[in-house]
Amino acid sequence: FPLKPMQARIRDCVIENRPWVSAQLQSALKNISYPVHHLDFETMGPVIPRYKGTRPFQAIPMQYSNHREEADGSIVHLEYLSAPGGDPRREFTERLIADLGNEGSICVYSNYEKTVINKLAAAFPDLAPDLKTLVTRLWDLMKVLEEHYYHPAFKGSFSIKSVLPAMVPSLSYDELNIHDGMQAAREYERALEIDDAEEREAIYTNLREYCALDTWAMVELRRALKNSV
Repeated sequence: FPLKPMQARIRDCVIENRPWVSAQLQSALKNISYPVHHLDFETMGPVIPRYKGTRPFQAIPMQYSNHREEADGSIVHLEYLSAPGGDPRREFTERLIADLGNEGSICVYSNYEKTVINKLAAAFPDLAPDLKTLVTRLWDLMKVLEEHYYHPAFKGSFSIKSVLPAMVPSLSYDELNIHDGMQAAREYERALEIDDAEEREAIYTNLREYCALDTWAMVELRRALKNSV
């Protein structure tokens, strides 16, 4: 029976037991400008709204990680994690705009960050022009992979949790205390409820480690893709 192009690609890679690399991968990887910001958000979606003007299950961004790579290969890590208190969105947004600056591509993995940024622009009209500019700088690494690379070990999935072990075996989420975004959201909400400062800081440390790995994984995945061509 007929297969779609992606299905045929996966079938061939599994049968031949080797990666598939598009002839256009190299040019796709060059379609960026430095400094390259590797950006990941963490959000929570409480069933009972915590903040005025929000609704049940609304994604509230409270954390980001940004590994910024300069043209010379040097890397700086910038991050934000909201402290317990009021609605974190305003401070989150202002810090995000400041840390991303006015230059360079913003590497993300999926369009989730774009969705969150657009919703922040609707929530804060005075910051909307800066946020809309950020959207124009987004560069989706997941889309590049889907269009230009496939490894049999992906097992049909382009989730970063599937892609990373196949392409960068030295990196793993297994040793972290937080393993996915849903757990991160639950842990952050738990931190808001507890009074023990030491326990809360332990949760915050786990959140920072998890979010930082998400963006460092993008740095290493870009390197692995460059090496493949």
